Amino acid sequence: MKKYKPQKKLLGFANYKMQKSIKFGYASAILHLAPYNLSGVNVCPMASKGCIKSCLNTAGRGQMNSVQKSRINKTRYFLKDRVKFLDHLDREIKTYYKKAIKDGLKLNIRLNGTSDLPFERYRLPNGKNLMENNPGVIFHDYTKIKNRCDQVLPKNYKLTFSRSESNQNDVEDLLKTKTNIAVVFNKLPKKYLGRRVIDGDISDLRFKDRKGVIVGLLAKGKAKKDPSGFTVKL
Repeated sequence: MKKYKPQKKLLGFANYKMQKSIKFGYASAILHLAPYNLSGVNVCPMASKGCIKSCLNTAGRGQMNSVQKSRINKTRYFLKDRVKFLDHLDREIKTYYKKAIKDGLKLNIRLNGTSDLPFERYRLPNGKNLMENNPGVIFHDYTKIKNRCDQVLPKNYKLTFSRSESNQNDVEDLLKTKTNIAVVFNKLPKKYLGRRVIDGDISDLRFKDRKGVIVGLLAKGKAKKDPSGFTVKL
């Protein structure tokens, strides 16, 4: 494992879509790690070829070399000393929670902005995961790991399954449940796979979505020209 530089801050707020949350009464923060195997270890175990090529890792500020280096350092920090990383992250969450309350807002966190890790399994020194240790905070993520959607999660952690060109069997299984499924489209339909499609670009507050819907996301960046089937073209 290569060395990492100490990170002063792990969470970020500089995400345009997440900033939309303020008008709904939420302060939103996100953890961006280096996706797929950019750090030397794959933190997106179910990433498809289309997902990898269409990843929003380089969108916006992600185009900056300094941001990419920071994400790689954060990932190596997590891999080298998970307990210390989680403790660091927990302290940040508590700081942001106090600030959100002071500002009259609720706090929600996305831990997998550009990764797909089972944070519900990772324990702090007190034996709790981040969600259990911060019951006043709402956590939510997208995932392509189906068994994460099948298990009982902390009450304040919500997952939305993410469709790709290679996980149709998982999608069909989850259509039998009320698990919400995110799908990238070139244009939003009213229905898809027999389900109502909602506009997932209005905000990033996935935990507020009604159950049993398709979360429609318009293709952005490289996904607009995706040839793999990752982007559903209508």
